[in-house]
Amino acid sequence: MACLVLCLVDWSIAQTPFAATDRSSGYEQATEPGWQDTGFGIQDSCGCGGNSGCLVCAGMGKIPKPVRMSPPSQPTGVTAGACGPCIQGIDCAKGPPGEKRWCHSTHVDFDPLWHGEYIGPVRLPSLLEYRLRVNDEITFTYIPNRERSTEDYRLMVGDTIGISSVADPDVKRDKVQVQPDGRIYLPILDVPIEASGKTVSQLRRELEGAYKKYLISPAINVEPASMNTALADLLDSVNGPFAAGGRTFVTTVNPDGRIQLPLLGSVNILGMSIDEIKREINLRYRDRITGIQVEPRLTRMAPHFFFVFGRVAQPGRFEMLGPTTVTAGLAQAGGISFGGNARQVVVFRRAEDWRLISTMLDLRGGHLGKRPNPSDEIWLRDSDLLIVPDTPIVRANDAARLIFTDGVYRILPFSIQRQ
Repeated sequence: MACLVLCLVDWSIAQTPFAATDRSSGYEQATEPGWQDTGFGIQDSCGCGGNSGCLVCAGMGKIPKPVRMSPPSQPTGVTAGACGPCIQGIDCAKGPPGEKRWCHSTHVDFDPLWHGEYIGPVRLPSLLEYRLRVNDEITFTYIPNRERSTEDYRLMVGDTIGISSVADPDVKRDKVQVQPDGRIYLPILDVPIEASGKTVSQLRRELEGAYKKYLISPAINVEPASMNTALADLLDSVNGPFAAGGRTFVTTVNPDGRIQLPLLGSVNILGMSIDEIKREINLRYRDRITGIQVEPRLTRMAPHFFFVFGRVAQPGRFEMLGPTTVTAGLAQAGGISFGGNARQVVVFRRAEDWRLISTMLDLRGGHLGKRPNPSDEIWLRDSDLLIVPDTPIVRANDAARLIFTDGVYRILPFSIQRQ
């Protein structure tokens, strides 16, 4: 009777075009405009108001806290259709704590998207923040910054200036370049003038003092002709503006966690997020030159692999393209072959400091369908090693064959003849 009522309710919803299930009770408005906290329709309270002695709430499993998402969660309505199936099943977030059994089955909204299930719902991201690791590929885009500088520009090696005098036209020089030693050389003056690191006003005053030996009122004027040559050299070191992607520089994180960038050299970015890398790189460039903004972006993640060894159809190395469980990893290896012990699947794992962590999993109940919510169905990590050992009877059979068939019998062959 209860199943019939639920079916009628689902049928009434399905008959309304673009009808969506109202789950507003599971939503909380976030502080950021345009963002929404969603619990994906999972209730962590029976409506008792948080009574600590409530037996119903105590029986509910551990529910993850709502997270901020943008855009809001996908509606679960469908355009049209017949009565949806009433499915009994297990939801790991509902029922008593611990591993659930089939006896804990309740009504489960198993296919809220109906014929849209091939796309799937809007799931939580697998990581809240990605941090760079070895072999990640990053593309840096160099953008000239047109913002006004708050400090007076100081000349540097390679800059070009123009020098003129109202009192004497012979002093005029259209292009005077700051030499590698930081000085400028003028025909009339007997000594070079230090220019690197000085502002235009400071250089003009120094030139006036130097020309007073030859002119009563030199009235020297200094005009910038080509400035910030270090920025031009930096932009020339990356792809030109007409190349694919503009002024970009592509690099890969080395095994030591460092990358090499023009003008900066080696920078350690291992374990940093994209926003942290952007801040670090721009601060380093700002200490050297002005007028540049660098935008990093992750263009290719390092491949993620796991290894399967033992009694499987195809042992070897396999790539993880997304979150992968142990059973899904074994499926990529062709599954456990005949004689494999699904009760003692060993996982070797390396921690952050490369120390070895291992565990033994009992997957037989889940593979036979006896355990609907197996606690041993864990997520695989990059570089995990799965070992599927032989069953005890296979090991005994191999020992007998090694000792008797391939051992004693080959050394002392004998035969039994009937009398």
